[in-house]
Amino acid sequence: MNFNITDKKEIILITLISSILVAYYINFNNNLGIYCSDVYVYLLNALYFAGTNIHSTKSIYLSPVVCFLTSLIFDLGYVDKVAIFISTGILAIIGNIGLYLLLRLRFNNLLSFTGTIIYTTLALNLAWLANGSLDIPAVTFTIWAVYFAILAIKKNPKYYIALFPLLVIGFFTRYTVGLILPPLFLYYVLENSFKIKREEIKFIAIGLIMAILLFAIIFSTINYMGNGFIAFDGLLSSGVSGNLGSTHDNSYNPDLGYYLVNMGNFISSSNTTFVAKTPSLANPTILSGLVFLILIIGAALWVRRTNFDINKTKTAGIIICLIALVTFTQFSSTITIILTMIGLFLIGKDSKYKMAIFMLAWILSYFIFQSYYIVKVNRYIIPTFPPLIYFLMVSIDEINAKINRKNILPIILIVLFLIQGFAFTYTFEQTDEFNSPELMTNYIKENIDNWSEIQIGNYNIRPYYWYLGLNSPGIESGNTQKIIDSNVSYYISNHPQKNLTNYTEIKNINDLYLYKRNG
Repeated sequence: MNFNITDKKEIILITLISSILVAYYINFNNNLGIYCSDVYVYLLNALYFAGTNIHSTKSIYLSPVVCFLTSLIFDLGYVDKVAIFISTGILAIIGNIGLYLLLRLRFNNLLSFTGTIIYTTLALNLAWLANGSLDIPAVTFTIWAVYFAILAIKKNPKYYIALFPLLVIGFFTRYTVGLILPPLFLYYVLENSFKIKREEIKFIAIGLIMAILLFAIIFSTINYMGNGFIAFDGLLSSGVSGNLGSTHDNSYNPDLGYYLVNMGNFISSSNTTFVAKTPSLANPTILSGLVFLILIIGAALWVRRTNFDINKTKTAGIIICLIALVTFTQFSSTITIILTMIGLFLIGKDSKYKMAIFMLAWILSYFIFQSYYIVKVNRYIIPTFPPLIYFLMVSIDEINAKINRKNILPIILIVLFLIQGFAFTYTFEQTDEFNSPELMTNYIKENIDNWSEIQIGNYNIRPYYWYLGLNSPGIESGNTQKIIDSNVSYYISNHPQKNLTNYTEIKNINDLYLYKRNG
């Protein structure tokens, strides 16, 4: 992991730019409010790690890494939603540094810096940056795991000691980090065949022992805090079996091409609206077209200069990949991923482009799983961005080989994407929806002296457990009779209640209504 003084300057610059960007988006998200309700669950879990359990026993298994890191900020006395923005923002910065180092294994300083800046300021990344969601933090650990894996396989097996624990941390950040395992195994056998080298055994053993111990510590902790309730075994079994997901989910979407069709929007978009409380990106800008143009030209130049040696093994690999593609909807995503990895192994085992084969496998592993899964949210595809950036840098490298002014294209991209990084917030639709729960609870705390001692019913327990604590039972706002029978002192509704007898509306904030029981 040695790097020269130039790399140090680049890393400092990346850290500085990333920190400014993260601070900018923390402020933006604080003003916008929490739009991903899962974040309230993570905040409550963090509060549990800090010593206060507000109905978090059965959810503590969800991302214990991010929740624990956030709890450390709580322990310092700062108990606020911004704490999780800070923790996920710091992890994003660490991921950017890791991506630069990963790209440096193949590219020069400028291209590695360019790729890192583009990755950092892709529209979809910006939409989920430093807002408490898990996807970018999970990619951070994936990037570093890949970096240490390549170092361990290609340079020094001592990096296995870091690799395996990182995979465990990544797994407990977001369980889909496990999808990087097939590509990593593929890269290992491409470089080393199926034999473990004698000099690797010691370091692999140490890394595995450390990983097992770390897994045991985290698992036993959340098992104890959850009173034995850990539901990620269901998530894992669904993932391994290639379960399609639930048709009742708000994000149900059977369109296999969803992520591919929207890739232009994910790169750069000029309009961000909220659909089912999820930022929906639309109207791709010229930046998206420029990225696609660079990829096409670079691919064409690479094909033109490459002599392809198509033998029976490679042909078999191509056929297997085609079978995986054609039968994509007939089998589980797990079978399709395995077939794809086998096909890529046969294509790449005698190739000098093993790194590119690995990066392609990285993209396909996530693309296949998430496209097959009928619950689709745009952020789920963020893990494919680092290898996509790799291929973009390969394309720029190919183009630079044909022109004299080799710095011009990277510099143009750096400037344009940095502008996007800070201008992207202006693409968001104006809304007060996501700040309303906090504003309503602030009103309650300021105007109801005994608010912490009485029952305040609400339409959605997630935000109100966080803002009001234990005495905030959830009651569907459409079930008027249940609200009346519940005997709660106050009720927060997300729509006007016309038949709520024995209650009087006392406050309206945006689309929220506070009702007080009469008498």
